Amino acid sequence: MNIELRHLRYFLVVAEELHFSRAAERLHIAQPPLSQMIRRLEHELGVTLFHRTKREVALTDAGVIFLEEAKRTLAQAEHAIRSVRRAHRGELGRLVVGFIGSAAYSVLPPIVRCFREQYPDVDLTLQELIRCSRFTDYVTGVSRLAFFARSNRNRRSGAKSCCGNP
Repeated sequence: MNIELRHLRYFLVVAEELHFSRAAERLHIAQPPLSQMIRRLEHELGVTLFHRTKREVALTDAGVIFLEEAKRTLAQAEHAIRSVRRAHRGELGRLVVGFIGSAAYSVLPPIVRCFREQYPDVDLTLQELIRCSRFTDYVTGVSRLAFFARSNRNRRSGAKSCCGNP
């Protein structure tokens, strides 16, 4: 048996309820499969997690330890899920921004300030692009975003503004 997150959740509910029928009801499953799953979990771990009598269910010492570890594992799994979703939305991670020197004094400061206010958990790295590598860094993916001077001859750029005037 591979231990899955649902097994930890089931164990957690049984440990909270200390009653298999109430735990099964809370989990919306039948009691016999829940009991069997807990037995398989105990067998997989090689320990007894619950003392069982006809009238009482109690955690063993190993069960108390496993309860704390299961809570920690489930919390970490939830954190991982939230983090990956935030990263997918662009709210978490790393962004390398390439810029030409003149942008550092004009357009870049208000954009960076706005970005950091909106996305405080994104590690923003500013990288001045050297003349011959400017476009190459952007095209090859070294920089995920770049600020270039727009000539009057080419007013139809694909550039977009996120914080104010382009």
